[in-house]
Amino acid sequence: MKAIHSITAVHRKPSQFETGRRDTVTHIAACLALGCVALSASAQQETPADGVYKDRIDWGVMMDLSGPTSSSQGIWTNGFQDYMRKINDAGGVHGRKVNVLAEDSRYNAATDKINFEKLVGQTPVIGISGMGTSPAQVALAPTIKAGKVPILATYTPTRALNEPVSPMVYNGFCGYKQMAQAGIGYYVDKLKLKNPKVMTVSIESAGGKDYHEYVTETAAKYGGTAVLTTMKVTAVDATPQVLEVLAAKPDLITIYGVANTAILTMKGLAQYGSKIPGFGITYLGAPQIFVAMGEQAGNNYAFVSCLTPGGSDQSPGNVEMSAFADKVGHGAMKDDVNYVHGWVTAQMVAESLQKVGAQPTRAKLVEYLAKGFSSDSKGLMAPVTYTPTNHDGPTLLKVFDYDYKTKKFVSFGDYNDYAKYTR
Repeated sequence: MKAIHSITAVHRKPSQFETGRRDTVTHIAACLALGCVALSASAQQETPADGVYKDRIDWGVMMDLSGPTSSSQGIWTNGFQDYMRKINDAGGVHGRKVNVLAEDSRYNAATDKINFEKLVGQTPVIGISGMGTSPAQVALAPTIKAGKVPILATYTPTRALNEPVSPMVYNGFCGYKQMAQAGIGYYVDKLKLKNPKVMTVSIESAGGKDYHEYVTETAAKYGGTAVLTTMKVTAVDATPQVLEVLAAKPDLITIYGVANTAILTMKGLAQYGSKIPGFGITYLGAPQIFVAMGEQAGNNYAFVSCLTPGGSDQSPGNVEMSAFADKVGHGAMKDDVNYVHGWVTAQMVAESLQKVGAQPTRAKLVEYLAKGFSSDSKGLMAPVTYTPTNHDGPTLLKVFDYDYKTKKFVSFGDYNDYAKYTR
């Protein structure tokens, strides 16, 4: 009886379930016989020429990691890498980890050219962030704008790279124009200045030249004037510049450069008993700068920023970043706005890659960015919106001071309070 039942079962018409199961088994067997690696088209697709692989996406960073501006740009890079580490720990973007290829420019335009060519063709990446060397931006601007690799969130804005608007370039840092407008506007109101005389103390660079032009334009708006004094980026003594400031007797000074530019200038002025107020650009908003210049000089110094230092408020974005920085041993960096900007830049990159979809390419990324996009860092800076015709990036800034007793940064007002200066 058992044999008969077995024969009957073999010759009856198979059900749909049995047919489907048999087809599936046959498919798997055939796939194994052919050495198939993936069971889905999405897992198979790679575009190595664009820096996209089945398990990772390569993203480039070009910053000064060992040269004269590494004290700020190196910390920025840590912030960028830490956010990507957080994303990768959570599974990455569409199942792919974001692999950061950080190239050291040493603040040298020639080195940056080599690094750019490397990231475009030798070890290809889908996009690049940073580019903290302004002379390199000027030199590479035509090549970048005519190329296929987008620059998302530059660390320093130059007119050569950012003007006119290009679908290949998006400024990510507080704009020089807005820094000048917010800083001068704040002090004009605070000190009740009329026809203000402003002096720019700057390193010799393309970015410094651009910044002073904005300072001049802003001072003129209030019926005032602006003059410039410069020093080398590697300067270890600012006595000639300090004497020039004292001779000019400005109402206000503004500082563009690296940490030493601010430290040497403010300490030098304090040694001569000067209490001329000064504000630095955003990059010069690090706690170690205030500590190095000392309380006497630091009481006359502030900085203007579109970024909120870690630990200075309890916004969701600030709490999240501060907790992760502490977790990975970078707690000492979190109150440096350079770290903050690296973090929010990486967030912008990760969000853009997510929006591009499961099969990203350079062309798809360029197309997505060119249509316009927004990013909200949940309090680390005001929400940023890019449009097809405006790639300025952050436009709302505020002035920060350092409390030597609490060793924390404090801000004067909210970002929206400064909108009247940057309209």
